[in-house]
Amino acid sequence: MLRYIYQTIFLLLTVTIFPLSASPTLATEEAIHPYDSLRVSLITCDPGPDVYQIFGHTAIRIVNEGEQHFDLAFNYGIFSFTDDFVFKFVKGETDYLLGVYDFKDFMIDYVQRESSVYEQVLNLTPDEKESLLNSLIINAQPQNRKYRYNFLYDNCATRPRDFINRTTHHHQEKVQWNNNEQHASFREIIHHYGSNYSWLLFGIDLALGRELDREASWHEQMFIPLILQEACRKADITATDGTTRPLVAQEQVVFNSGSIPLLPPTPWYLSPLFTTSLLLLLTILITWHDTRHHRISRWYDTIINLLFFAMSIIIYFLIIYSEHPATTININALWITPLSILPPILLWIRKAHNTLRWYYIAHLLLLATFIVLALCNVQYINIAVYPLIALSAIRACNFIKHHKTSI
Repeated sequence: MLRYIYQTIFLLLTVTIFPLSASPTLATEEAIHPYDSLRVSLITCDPGPDVYQIFGHTAIRIVNEGEQHFDLAFNYGIFSFTDDFVFKFVKGETDYLLGVYDFKDFMIDYVQRESSVYEQVLNLTPDEKESLLNSLIINAQPQNRKYRYNFLYDNCATRPRDFINRTTHHHQEKVQWNNNEQHASFREIIHHYGSNYSWLLFGIDLALGRELDREASWHEQMFIPLILQEACRKADITATDGTTRPLVAQEQVVFNSGSIPLLPPTPWYLSPLFTTSLLLLLTILITWHDTRHHRISRWYDTIINLLFFAMSIIIYFLIIYSEHPATTININALWITPLSILPPILLWIRKAHNTLRWYYIAHLLLLATFIVLALCNVQYINIAVYPLIALSAIRACNFIKHHKTSI
């Protein structure tokens, strides 16, 4: 379980990451001038089977169809994997890069994994197309191409959208992102796209707190590439004379795989709820045996609390040190605390049992507080958490009852 939680933290926070190209080729302004006839498109890639691929990907494609032909993909999902990458990433201090390379090279990964790729040709004026390309070229220079990645607010999907907004605004036009009537929180959106990956969602719901339950505006929902694609279909450009035109002039399928290559849903017998329910059943049986024999199964309480301690280290690290959104306020920190390291130590020290008893009393109060907050919908709680709450309370009560008479 802990392995899935740790993997989830890393993979979730990447959200829409594009597989790293070993050495993306940076375009230079000199290499691609002159502009003859530019075509600017938003590229949307379907999800793939791996966890980090399930939200899809977005890039900008710019084609010069004239004599000096080029066909480039501008991809904001590039990162440099250094020795301290994972640590910095979890802290929210990772810089991502804008990579620029031939579009045919961009397509290789998606064709290999059989994810469809769609192109939306943008209805920009010639001046806007050239302005957008020049801005991207400047942004692609070594001194400019880094940006601080933020999985909800600044990622591979939001960057292209913001460039389109700035370009039209610079030319006294405005993109009208016509509102969608669908209301959803960030967590609901993530659950929708990750519905086949129950362990991923379990880890997300443990690691990320209240911010994820805030209703996302239509503009904010575009952090998901497939939602940005839909938003572009509905968007219009308002010109200086008040006339409007669709943002998308033409749509086409660049590569059609025929299906989305997601993994099938997790079988019920491997799901987090079934797993934690089995653990609760085992706890009930062990506690029943302890009650009959007036004892405390110290080995079992040690294992359970070490598991909770390992989970708490991750959660508290995110709360205290991470700069990522949605990690600061997390009520899961009430029932999973670093103090859970105390039982594995104090259980084996007979003279410390009275101290441990007071710890368990305080722990039960925290569990009760957590349940009240959960029932008040302060934060969404994954259903698989409740068996863990129950077994933690059962073992706490068992110790309080038998710590003086245990054999």
